[in-house]
Amino acid sequence: MIRQHGVEGMVHRNEQGNESSRTPEESHKDFDDSANDLWSLYGKEAKSHDEARINTLKDDMDGVLIFAGLFSGVLTAFVVPKIQDLKVNPADQSVYYQNQSVQMLNQISQQLASLGSQVSTNFTPSQPYPTFHPSASDRRVDIIWLISLVCSLSAALLATLVQHWVRAYMRIFQQSSNPLKTARIRLFLFEGAERLPVVAEAVPGLIHVSLILFFWGLCDIIMHIDTAVSIATVVPIGVCAFLYLYCVITPIWNPQSPYRTPFSGFLWYLIRKLRRGPHYNRFRGKVVKPPSMEVRQEESAMKETDDRKKRDVRAVQWLVDNINGSNETQTFVLAIPGSFNQEWGREVWKGVVGDDQSTSTVDLQTQHQPGTAVYDLCRCERRRRMRGCVETAASLVCCTEVELGLFGEVGEVLSELGVKERTNDPLTIRSNPSFTVRWTCLSLVAIWKMVDGNRVQELARFALAGIARFQTDYGGPDTMALAAAQGIDDYLMKAWEPVLELHLAFEPWSQNRTESEIREILNEHDASILELERIAIEAVGVEDVDWRISLLQDTMDGATNELTRRLPGVFFNELKPVAPIMISEAFDISSVETTPVPPQLIFPGQQIQCLCTLGRRLRDIIEGQNNETHEETLRSLESLREIPVQLRRLNYLMKRQLYRLLDLRDGGGLGFTIELFFLALRQLSSTTSLSELKEVFYTGTFKVITSNWEKSKDSAGTQRILLDLLCDLVIRSRGVFSDFSYPPYVVEMLLDLVGKMVKGHGGSHLHINEIIDELTNDRMWNRMDSSLRDKALSAIGNAASS
Repeated sequence: MIRQHGVEGMVHRNEQGNESSRTPEESHKDFDDSANDLWSLYGKEAKSHDEARINTLKDDMDGVLIFAGLFSGVLTAFVVPKIQDLKVNPADQSVYYQNQSVQMLNQISQQLASLGSQVSTNFTPSQPYPTFHPSASDRRVDIIWLISLVCSLSAALLATLVQHWVRAYMRIFQQSSNPLKTARIRLFLFEGAERLPVVAEAVPGLIHVSLILFFWGLCDIIMHIDTAVSIATVVPIGVCAFLYLYCVITPIWNPQSPYRTPFSGFLWYLIRKLRRGPHYNRFRGKVVKPPSMEVRQEESAMKETDDRKKRDVRAVQWLVDNINGSNETQTFVLAIPGSFNQEWGREVWKGVVGDDQSTSTVDLQTQHQPGTAVYDLCRCERRRRMRGCVETAASLVCCTEVELGLFGEVGEVLSELGVKERTNDPLTIRSNPSFTVRWTCLSLVAIWKMVDGNRVQELARFALAGIARFQTDYGGPDTMALAAAQGIDDYLMKAWEPVLELHLAFEPWSQNRTESEIREILNEHDASILELERIAIEAVGVEDVDWRISLLQDTMDGATNELTRRLPGVFFNELKPVAPIMISEAFDISSVETTPVPPQLIFPGQQIQCLCTLGRRLRDIIEGQNNETHEETLRSLESLREIPVQLRRLNYLMKRQLYRLLDLRDGGGLGFTIELFFLALRQLSSTTSLSELKEVFYTGTFKVITSNWEKSKDSAGTQRILLDLLCDLVIRSRGVFSDFSYPPYVVEMLLDLVGKMVKGHGGSHLHINEIIDELTNDRMWNRMDSSLRDKALSAIGNAASS
């Protein structure tokens, strides 16, 4: 098998002289020293592989040697006396002749006694000892036991040889310092020792044969001695024989059974060969042997079945229960997100957390208190490896619907990580889409939980009361607030018209004009300035609305640890202590690609004041007052061109903000969070990769956020947010969510949610009818997605009428 002396001779002959004796042509036909790193790595990996293989063989042979030594000693004690039964027993022969002597002496004494009488005696000569013939049982037992002894001793010899062979094989790694030589010698001998494991596997088989033969002979002997003793002995031997036979056969019909003997594989191969025989592979043109038991076990273990899924669940649960040490914990937590990339892994994790009872045999949430092993691991590692733990928590929460609260307070951690990783930066989204998607989805779930608080509800109610105070008519608080919001939107739209007219009056702005020319232009558009002055007078009190909204925004920032400001595609305005002069500063609204995105909470008083202050400053130019501000005023008017045209056309901003306030007050922030969800999706769409992963996380996040939708069902604000969102998707250029193709599965989920939210509210909430009228307006037909429009009308109309 492995010829140690030949190897040593080859190494010692080549080690010293080969390098120096190579010709230039020979050196070009081999690796040079630059390849040593490669072959050193090969040697390292080969040695690790061989050591594991060799150590297993040595351990097996150690056990064989111990058992074979003890058993051979016991067997020898039985065999040696039994061999004597194959020849004449001298003791029996001596007894026979002693008996013959006694008979002869008895006859002689009788003859002597009869000398004086006429009594005749019959003399019988002594018979020789009968010819010896050993019994068939003795021969049979001796043959069986001798074969058993030979098998046992042969097993011990083979075990010793195997240990010697493997030790000799492993010495190749110390014979040469040249990694290339070592690699080549190792592979040369490795391929020659391919059947060494087969020989080693046969050694225990000899021991088993020896033991079986010993029991056979033992039964044969006892059965001819005493019936009661034989029964007491044969019964336990028979039980052992039955169990051994069971271990031989069981792996053949049950590949999962670990109870196998050295004969199981041979019997399996024989059955397969006799049943089918070798078959011809027409694709490769060769005879294919029947697969081995190991191949069958591998196929059974990897076959896609429910049992395999249950085994995977139990494997993960076992790993969770047996994690020890901080390094193992970190590795485990950081490895979880990768197992969610495929549907199979997500289903397995559903079984692990106990939500899918059809595939789970372990229910963590009922077996453990809150803070089960998975959650505890994520919580304890959260701050040390925030990024990986966030991905893990997002996978569990969004894909398996694990309760977010089990991970503790995650808002602060998510916010810190959002600042560190710059999650609202488009560059981050494109460079690391997997993390950004997971972080965003988990943050949306966290925000949904955090905005549903008493403090946020109180401040939303306070802001609504401030808006209602801006309306002078009488009515219910919400009705007055709605009318006031509409009035504020009207003021903003009316203020935009004269400002745009004044801006156009100074075109082209590149032309240098004198003060008299500027006054002349302003005098020609005095009506526009008067309109701005009128609006400034009528809109007195809007600043109080800004202050109340600012309090709400501060409260939300505190409740969410400013997490809402870290979301991609979501923007917030700031209330400045002094009204800005520059229009572009007051309307500093970010955009996603070319679409402006208004902030979630706007400050209408600041915007109206900015536009109206421009009118007052232009009046100063006409009247020649405050000359030091004239240039700044004109720059502010000129900055109007920095505001996108689409933004100037946006209407009903305050009215839609009112619905957000109603949603935060009555609907638990469901509509507010869904708007954040759609805004984030729009920004995350900049990456086209991970489509399957994004679908899983988006779908799971939406389901988590809307899982408690019945709580918000009667909130008019929540309903109107969802209806406006749906109309934006249907009608082009209607709102911030228009002119963008959201994934169909997200739109379908929104349609389903809208249908459930408005079900039975058609007559009580007029805003539902307003949306239906807008979707059925023929004048807007050319701006609608007809297919989505039909689905929206079907969902809203059927639900509202039921």
